[in-house]
Amino acid sequence: MMEYKYDVTLSFAGEDREYVDKVAGILNDNGIKVFYDKFEEVDLWGKDLGVHFDFVYRKSAKYCVPFLSKHYIEKVWTRHEIRTAIARAIESNDEYILPARFDDTEVEGIRPTLGFIDLRKYNAEDFAKLIIAKVKKEPSVAVARQVQPAEAANIYLGHMALISEFKEYYGVAFSVNTTNLQKENRYFNEPYFKLSHPFEEKADSFYLIDKMDAPKYPAKLEYGEVTQVTYSLNPNMAKLWKNLPEDTTVTAVVTTTVGEKFISNPIKVTEVIQAFNEIKKR
Repeated sequence: MMEYKYDVTLSFAGEDREYVDKVAGILNDNGIKVFYDKFEEVDLWGKDLGVHFDFVYRKSAKYCVPFLSKHYIEKVWTRHEIRTAIARAIESNDEYILPARFDDTEVEGIRPTLGFIDLRKYNAEDFAKLIIAKVKKEPSVAVARQVQPAEAANIYLGHMALISEFKEYYGVAFSVNTTNLQKENRYFNEPYFKLSHPFEEKADSFYLIDKMDAPKYPAKLEYGEVTQVTYSLNPNMAKLWKNLPEDTTVTAVVTTTVGEKFISNPIKVTEVIQAFNEIKKR
């Protein structure tokens, strides 16, 4: 079993701190290793919080409990925290995000089918007891992850130069093609990307947001059906990737709503950098 620095991380908006503070105190008093900002003031002092929180909410804990509310979606830091937590949940396919709701506000990336606790029915002490019980219970693994067919889908990652209508080069793009080879329909989530070597020994996974087309996700594919999405790459990516080892590759990772995970062919990062360099020469 993997060892984590924390049993649980707490993500919340400042307006909801009074409730969360009580929960964190009860967890701490009961020997639960909890990441709560007030307990970490000295450690956080001077750190690059963007980088540090990426590690905290993606790699440091067994579970993440986001306290969702109308205030939660308005905050820059909580949006960063939940995106990071969602990336971890996709990568691992394990129970990781344990949503708790103060109200019915929808948070992007948290599917409505994900089991949650309604905090309008629990005081802080009772909710803390639920977290303690969850931490002490062995996490379950999705059945689909255990029985995933070896050839249930084909994911192809390609890169290309982008050409304007005047035949002038102006960028580089990634294209991800997903084919369902399972003889029943599947719902495929939007791809994310993974580097074979982590950037600055920290983050190795990322999403792209500059889509050149707009397929709807999750995409329902029948047997043999294909969906494609193309992303425009930011030129700054090439500058950042120059610091990676020369043998670094990038792959696309596509998951299904039942917990399967499929990985594309690798592309050498040096090839992407070269494509940007070729554009500059024109």
